[in-house]
Amino acid sequence: MAWNRSISKNEQLMISVLETAGQSLNMSEIVKAIAKKDKSALSGKTPEKSLYSIIYRREKRRKEQGQPPLFLVIKRGGTQYYQLNKEAK
Repeated sequence: MAWNRSISKNEQLMISVLETAGQSLNMSEIVKAIAKKDKSALSGKTPEKSLYSIIYRREKRRKEQGQPPLFLVIKRGGTQYYQLNKEAK
């Protein structure tokens, strides 16, 4: 797997999970799928909050730099679902 400097390891794992799923997933589903792929990727006490924080900060930075977001957030009934932004590739 080739790493892009602008994409972190956790973002790359999230991209991989969303590509494999082929549908929007919530953060807990994404974290469970990442844990199956790489157990050491999110090893903190609150991996969902950690991944959310990483994604939030990186997407905010991309927006400030005028870049398209990697992930689209869809809110349904108080839950946020994530999917890949096809325009960002």
